[in-house]
Amino acid sequence: MKKRHRDLFDPIHKSGWRWFLGFISESKNGWFVFLGVLLIFIISPFIDISVLNIIDIKSETAVYIVDQRTANIATIISITLVVVGFILNNLAVKSALVYRLLFKKSLLYPIIYLTLSTIACFIAASTLRDSLPSFEFTRVVMAGTYLALLILFLIAFLFRAVFNFSNDKYIAKIIEDELMKEARENTKQILLRKYSSEEFIALMNTNNAKEFDWAEAWDGGSPKIEFTEVSQEEISQKQSKEKLIHDLNLKRVSWFFKKKRKAEKLFYRKLNLEMSANNANDFIWDKAKKNSWLDKLILRFSIVVKQKPKKPKDTDEMRKYFDEKLEEYSEQGKYRNLESLLDTLTKLYEYQMQHQK
Repeated sequence: MKKRHRDLFDPIHKSGWRWFLGFISESKNGWFVFLGVLLIFIISPFIDISVLNIIDIKSETAVYIVDQRTANIATIISITLVVVGFILNNLAVKSALVYRLLFKKSLLYPIIYLTLSTIACFIAASTLRDSLPSFEFTRVVMAGTYLALLILFLIAFLFRAVFNFSNDKYIAKIIEDELMKEARENTKQILLRKYSSEEFIALMNTNNAKEFDWAEAWDGGSPKIEFTEVSQEEISQKQSKEKLIHDLNLKRVSWFFKKKRKAEKLFYRKLNLEMSANNANDFIWDKAKKNSWLDKLILRFSIVVKQKPKKPKDTDEMRKYFDEKLEEYSEQGKYRNLESLLDTLTKLYEYQMQHQK
């Protein structure tokens, strides 16, 4: 994939940074920010970075300013939330998707979590001021001071990001970028399934195995087939227990073929990565007889499976949004907006065609 579709992949440092920002931007991951702040306060007395020693705080001063820092940060975040709330009520485009993109692009959740965590640690330091040695206490206050300066910088970034969302053209550009990112991730998944399937089929053809189909089923290419009526509930329960194929060890599959080199005729069920592992221990078999327990063991350990996500991610959220807007603008006769949407969808079509060659 990387050889044939190089533009689908970012450099490791860029993709890693993007993943990190996406991770901390989710509201459910506030614990990570809190643990990070707590760790900074805990290890601050034990590390000595000369660049950070430009601020010299004496122990007497630290005792005095620790409460002030808590009050300062609390005041700043209170004003920030009021202003942000006012701006949110005056967005150029109001929809659940736009609000979600705003929270993501402005880093609203991690900034709030960072601020609250810093306040909590300052309160703890203030409570323990008489219990901690003066040096350790001073270093903790210094670490909190640097975090307070970082919070000021992040709040400035937050205001800038939120103000940008008052411009409808900026929102349209952000949504277009998100659509193309979504298309890129979906394209990578499609190509992953395609190329992994090609690798698997190539191995099967090399070993003269034939893909199993219904014609072979009626012709006796499989053990006796029994038809049973099942309810939708039973189907849902079975699907909930299914796992996805994460990796496939082709060398171990080759061991199976060596063991079966005298077989009359071999059949296989086509596999690819990211598909449900329904027959993880029985996807290749001899027409003449069932697989033995050793055969099934070899096949089972050829596959690495992973758990299905409990809540599948919506991989077409942005495309659905564009389709809804396309229908809405068509009905309302908003031709300028419609033209902009069609230009974006044309880019999407050209992008998808580029990677289907």
